[in-house]
Amino acid sequence: MTVLIMIGLDEPYTLQFTASNATYWVIFAGALSGAIALYLARGWMGALGALGFARAIVGSLAIAVIASIVAGTLIVPAGGTIYAPVLMVSAFLAKPWIAAIWFAGTLGAHYLMASVQDDQDYGYTRPTGRLATEELSSLSRANLYRRN
Repeated sequence: MTVLIMIGLDEPYTLQFTASNATYWVIFAGALSGAIALYLARGWMGALGALGFARAIVGSLAIAVIASIVAGTLIVPAGGTIYAPVLMVSAFLAKPWIAAIWFAGTLGAHYLMASVQDDQDYGYTRPTGRLATEELSSLSRANLYRRN
């Protein structure tokens, strides 16, 4: 999203389609800011049901604002913190397909977080490096798996 928004800016902040260090930095800053924003707004995401979906919509807006603030600070430290949220909102209004892609991505993250939460609620968790014998009772472990 940061690259799509930065391509539409005027000089000297516009990006070209050529690979340069500035383009790589914008891509890295956008990815890092998205991850930080998703982490900070994780309380809004992953709840089940209609209320969970409504919370995910609010969370998507919060993630967009937090990500734009962080990315703006990383890309242009002096003015990016203030202008990045304004640029994001104007880009979402000018090109609604950018907003659709953003909300599809964040609602996809919400769906994945909800499925993980649902699995954890029902006790289906991924094995975390534990031994298979740890699920046995201590008596069974002592009788069947003696250590020499």
